[in-house]
Amino acid sequence: MYKKGSIQMQIAICDDDKIFRDDIINFLIDYKKQHLLHIDIFEYENGNELLSSTDLFDIIFLDYQMPCVNGLEIARQIRARNSTCSIVFITNYPDFVYDSFEVNPYRFFTKPVMENKLIELMNSYIAQQKLLAPIIVINDCERIIIESKNILYLEANGKYCKIFTGHHIYNSSKTLSHVHELLPQHCFYRTHKSFVVNFYYINSYSDNYITLTDGSRIDLARSKRAEFKNTFSLFIRDYYKRI
Repeated sequence: MYKKGSIQMQIAICDDDKIFRDDIINFLIDYKKQHLLHIDIFEYENGNELLSSTDLFDIIFLDYQMPCVNGLEIARQIRARNSTCSIVFITNYPDFVYDSFEVNPYRFFTKPVMENKLIELMNSYIAQQKLLAPIIVINDCERIIIESKNILYLEANGKYCKIFTGHHIYNSSKTLSHVHELLPQHCFYRTHKSFVVNFYYINSYSDNYITLTDGSRIDLARSKRAEFKNTFSLFIRDYYKRI
């Protein structure tokens, strides 16, 4: 579960259908309560209202077909001033999906939008944000900022923890479990009482150990074998691109 305050977001819903806006708002309210997140929600009835806002949104749910200005044109203008915003198109017309590629949308949903799709969207977005978020570690009385994506694995060191990146080893004053909780749960997995690995750096594995891309061999507990294989397979399915 994500810790309160760890992720803060501003989300806008722009749709001329008030019932739909209310449905998305109610979903987001329930979601942020369940995951202890801070989410500010803004609603707009048309594109001109949205474009007049000076807020920089993290996610925008945007109806593709609206009076006056259509969703694609609105998205173009949003992209011009906020290149990192995640745009989620909502429409009754699935044929527009190809045109939407121009503005690199995060998702393209057709109405009605099922709740499981919204949950997947939010889970995926938060996982990505947590992967980008650095952690602060007290290393030999010095505060060190470490990018989560650069961490290969963690190793217990008595009551404390060692953090291994591609180029450095940091000694944390916190326990292995504590540091693990700060990291993205979709890709950091505890393979053994003494180890946590980053799935992105796994090169191969056997029944007894895991080999990382730098050649490190990490113990895999017998009690974790089946769960690890299943969890890693799901990670490959959901987060790796296939060619």
